[in-house]
Amino acid sequence: MRALKTGIVVVLIALGFLGGFFVGWALNDAGVVRLSGGGDAAGEISALQERILEELDDRYYREVDADELKEGSIKGMLQALDDPYTAFLNADETQRLREQTEGEYSGIGAALEKKNGALVITRVFEGSPAAEAGLGPGDAIVSVDGESTADAAIETSISRIKGEAGTEVELEVRKKGEKTTAALTVTRRTIAIPQTETRMLLVDGTKVGYVQLYDFSEGAGDTVRENVEGLIDDGAEAVILDLRYNGGGLLSEAVDVSNVFLDGVVVSTKGRNSPLEVFEAQEEVETDVPLVVLVNEYTASASEIVAAAVQDRDRGTIVGKTTFGKGRVQAIVPLEDGASLRLTTAVYYTPAGRDINEKGVEPDVRAVDDPDTLRDEALQRALSIVGAD
Repeated sequence: MRALKTGIVVVLIALGFLGGFFVGWALNDAGVVRLSGGGDAAGEISALQERILEELDDRYYREVDADELKEGSIKGMLQALDDPYTAFLNADETQRLREQTEGEYSGIGAALEKKNGALVITRVFEGSPAAEAGLGPGDAIVSVDGESTADAAIETSISRIKGEAGTEVELEVRKKGEKTTAALTVTRRTIAIPQTETRMLLVDGTKVGYVQLYDFSEGAGDTVRENVEGLIDDGAEAVILDLRYNGGGLLSEAVDVSNVFLDGVVVSTKGRNSPLEVFEAQEEVETDVPLVVLVNEYTASASEIVAAAVQDRDRGTIVGKTTFGKGRVQAIVPLEDGASLRLTTAVYYTPAGRDINEKGVEPDVRAVDDPDTLRDEALQRALSIVGAD
């Protein structure tokens, strides 16, 4: 068994910020793809591609761009895997991925996820260009500057939406629950995204510390630990960890965040070319006060690891809706010319051995927040649980 610290080569990805913290970044210098049939199959594919390029060069009715054909052929090959998390990223998209380590970005101030071919907004930041344009959770972005998002990798759409502050992006949007689309012009701005937000709540005389974690980028575990420590010092007798709309990030940070509340086994991973690895939280636990973890359908990947570990280890109560169901691990493999391959390498399993891919984590207590009310019904349900302990 092992603890997971810096330099780990796996990322857990599902949701995307429009130009911001959308995944954890890591390099896999040992990523090897082996095709069924070995090297002969790879050679046959290469020979066929070369033959087609020659025919196009000799016979096609107009001039073609070899680089565009190369990128298109790679993306088409990966689409045949029917794996939404494996994708080729060109140099621009790879650079966007690296920029997750920055504390701010220039974009429209929203978060999205790719599910069933649709690019859906999951959260809009207060005061952002997206909020001012009337965008909200559940709205789907159909195209960006005339380019369809249906078959594009999430990083591709992010790259198109993100841009220099003050410039405009043309979005075709389908509002939640509607069938028709409308065109919107949104002006990009520099957006600063906090990693967490905290506050002290009071229920029936009990102080409850509330921590909302927005992503699992580098430092998330340390930040949550500091937040919880401060709340406990201020008298919190219970903690609510809000992972709603959190799309994941670094596996190492999922282990570290879990370690704030528990030690021992958090998650294990295994793939065809990846031996079984069991990851443990080994630092001192920050607190053993009653814990509630808030989740919804956009809680994904690294967030699901934390929720499942809390649930399987009987450390707290999971409240909300069934989570996204992303139980696969990716590595980012550097390629030539600044491009990269985001490659699914393993399945991850909860401490109880569950594979939650396409299933999600079922909450212990179901609670649904009504977006048409100012009241946060799911949070109120969580407060009622810790208040009853």
